[in-house]
Amino acid sequence: MLGKPRFKREDLVTFNFNIEGEIQKIDGVIYIVDANGTFEQNEEPSYDIEAVYRGEVTLFKHVRESEVSERGM
Repeated sequence: MLGKPRFKREDLVTFNFNIEGEIQKIDGVIYIVDANGTFEQNEEPSYDIEAVYRGEVTLFKHVRESEVSERGM
């Protein structure tokens, strides 16, 4: 819900991200919470998520809340 993000900074999550036309599931850590969405969309909260991708720490920006889930232990 806009203004009431489901996740907080440092939560461990799994998210879907389109990379070169292919949806991939990536594990990461919430780095920034955009509770009111971003300039690209204001329909739902979004997150900047830090993850190791292809051996490098990468910041995935503006990931919509609907693409994020809690990481299973």
